[in-house]
Amino acid sequence: MKMRLSCFGYIKDIDDIARAGYDCAELHIKEIMELSEDEYKAALKKVRDSGITCEVYDNPVPLTVSITSPDFDLNYWTEYLKKGAYRTAEMGARYYVFGNGKARSLPTEGDVKGAYEKLLTFLNILCDITAEYNITVLLEPLGKSLSNFVNTIPEAVKFIEEFGRYNLKTMCDLRYLPAMNRDVEDIAAYEKYVKHIHVDNPLSNFPERFVPSLDDGYDYTPFINVLKKICYKEIISIEASVFTDFKEDIKKGIEFFRHFGIEPYRS
Repeated sequence: MKMRLSCFGYIKDIDDIARAGYDCAELHIKEIMELSEDEYKAALKKVRDSGITCEVYDNPVPLTVSITSPDFDLNYWTEYLKKGAYRTAEMGARYYVFGNGKARSLPTEGDVKGAYEKLLTFLNILCDITAEYNITVLLEPLGKSLSNFVNTIPEAVKFIEEFGRYNLKTMCDLRYLPAMNRDVEDIAAYEKYVKHIHVDNPLSNFPERFVPSLDDGYDYTPFINVLKKICYKEIISIEASVFTDFKEDIKKGIEFFRHFGIEPYRS
């Protein structure tokens, strides 16, 4: 069975990800935003010449900011989002992963209602800007250690339905299903909302994330079987942060999927 396989990386990694056999690379908006105009043009050329696509981009604002803080300047960050959307759209963006765990978390005291309303305002601005470039925002359910706002796929879907923006959907990071005592069947139950998937070894201690393997102690069979059952057609991205040898380790990611009868489209 063919599925669209991707790997997290930076601009410098795109050619290695392509050579490893992946269909796509998943990039970081912060890196794109920090490039000078000349550096951006070179990165854009690198993406276009790579032979793979870069359709998913992570974290619309840096992880270090707090959207719900009184100090968060909506005017400044609106301009930041506009520039980011333009740049990433030129590079082929279709989806933005809105992880940003601490950045989107709500305060536990003080003006909690005001903070929540500010978060909603930010989300509306983000959806407005990305919609102009046909980019869909993916509200990522995260473990409670990372965020107190949306921790499960059902919570994300409930929020999305109430929020009412067509270009707001959700995704699944496999590591947060067991962390939240959720079953992989959530992917099937809410398949029309689940537009992207992250996978690593869920048993590793965050923030250490490893390329999944058959001998890492986790049984991936139910997860893979759900994807096959629903004929999953979006991108599956390996999100790893710890490598012995990046080039060799990501090749093993392709071998991992092949064990389950899943091939990248480029094979």
